[in-house]
Amino acid sequence: IYDVQTGKTVYLKAGDPTDRYFSNISWAPDEQTVYIIELPRSQDKAELVSYDAKTGERLKVLYTETHPKYVHPVHPITFLPWNDKQFIYQSERDGYNHLYLFDVEGKELKQLTKRQFVVQELVGFNSKAKSVIIRSTEASPIRSNFYSVSVKSGKRQVLDGGEGVHSGKLSADGRYILNSWSS
Repeated sequence: IYDVQTGKTVYLKAGDPTDRYFSNISWAPDEQTVYIIELPRSQDKAELVSYDAKTGERLKVLYTETHPKYVHPVHPITFLPWNDKQFIYQSERDGYNHLYLFDVEGKELKQLTKRQFVVQELVGFNSKAKSVIIRSTEASPIRSNFYSVSVKSGKRQVLDGGEGVHSGKLSADGRYILNSWSS
């Protein structure tokens, strides 16, 4: 970690990097902690690990996921904009990419999305409604639709009419989607 203001470099005390992958790096909102998903070369185990950004000390393993063949961490954790003690972890542990809510101590609070569909993208958040905006294949494997997912209840609501294939961008406040679609 290079501090631009002081010119000081801090190395994470991650241990022997031989035959290991370090991926999906993210920062805590207060910039005091760095989170990394670490995998052995066999990629049959993923550990979400926290590090102290000032000292480089390894703080703790927050979550471990294993699979006899392959664990596929693709996304860094994403903190809730209204709660800097909770984050979303994406995992394919049930065969589909889904969202899980965790706290910074590593406790899994709930699975936000489930069933036989893929969360294709965590688009952003609507902080006022305290919801996550996603793009998923829930309506059909050949469709891509926007949904609002309540963090409290897990209830999903389609945002784009439910037809066709959608992509786009979310406004900063999460109230509007610039939607491009075809049918």
